[in-house]
Amino acid sequence: MEHKYRITAGLIGGIGAFALGAQVWMNLSRDGLGAGQTLWGLAAYFTILTNALMAASLLTIAATGRRLSFGWMTMLTMSMIVVGLVYHALLAHLYHFTGLNWWTDQIFHTLMPALMLWFWLMESTRHPPRDGQPLLWLIWPAGYAVYALARGWTTGWYPYPFLDVGALGAGAVAINIAGMVAGFAALGFALRAIGQRMPLRNQLEAR
Repeated sequence: MEHKYRITAGLIGGIGAFALGAQVWMNLSRDGLGAGQTLWGLAAYFTILTNALMAASLLTIAATGRRLSFGWMTMLTMSMIVVGLVYHALLAHLYHFTGLNWWTDQIFHTLMPALMLWFWLMESTRHPPRDGQPLLWLIWPAGYAVYALARGWTTGWYPYPFLDVGALGAGAVAINIAGMVAGFAALGFALRAIGQRMPLRNQLEAR
């Protein structure tokens, strides 16, 4: 069973790594920029950074066989769910991808959030203690918001329209960020509650 668990982590992480590599290759081919500039451009996006963090975490599990903490895995799951929800609710209509771009878009925003949630549900039955502080998990999205705003302030370009201070004004962006942080927090508390109520695998096997 442990071998199957590591293989599953490796397969999901591999899908994410493939999509990230494909996106880098497409941007290199399209924009004619160097690798450093291409990676710096992609690193503006919460979607890319979070998918990269997820892929690295799952590939680490596959390579070492060591489980990551429940808090870390739940933070990743929370972030990936938001990636999918925000994209499909607010951003998908702005883009009309074709070819490989369409596939990577679907992997980043649909497949990987679903797979991360599924893996987390499986992980939650294996991993006592299932605690953690949802407010601490906000460090990742809140840190990204600060980083994205700092990049936007220095370059005049913001990766997401709801963060565009130039177009919306600082007050509206602050409200948007506050609303998203509240959404992250609510989702984090909900996931922790779900995880704590799921029976552990040894309890299931004893029935």
